[in-house]
Amino acid sequence: MSLIGDITRANYEPTSVMQAQIDRGITDAQTLFYAMLFGFMNLLASYPRVAALTPDPDTLAAKMGGLFISYVFFLPLVLFGTAGLLNWAILKFTKGHTSWSHARRVFVWSAVVTIPLILINGLSFMIGNNVLQQLLNVITAIVFVFQLSINFKVAAFL
Repeated sequence: MSLIGDITRANYEPTSVMQAQIDRGITDAQTLFYAMLFGFMNLLASYPRVAALTPDPDTLAAKMGGLFISYVFFLPLVLFGTAGLLNWAILKFTKGHTSWSHARRVFVWSAVVTIPLILINGLSFMIGNNVLQQLLNVITAIVFVFQLSINFKVAAFL
């Protein structure tokens, strides 16, 4: 199935989407692609905010260049490191069994599922409603934690 179809389906059937990914085989190259895609989508979502707060086009280009490096190259490293720590903590306290590559995929895939909400949150900056932005941040966090818990259950205990 397509990536967009998987993201859409993951909101309704997270267990079956994660199980299908495990059945197809998890590769580190694909997980890295998902992590870099997540970073790039965060970069796109942050553009309206950065453009509105930056008066000079040269400064905007410099800020977006710095954000590009941060989001596309360093964010995947942070995601992988956090996935490793979370995997260690979950396995230590719950006696589950999963590999490091599965843990990375679970963490990154849970983040990828939140991409539509992140893009909507980026567009909400143009409206200027801070309450809406905060509400979308909370909803995004809830969706991420929900996806993470369901996907870790699939990878470690089924």
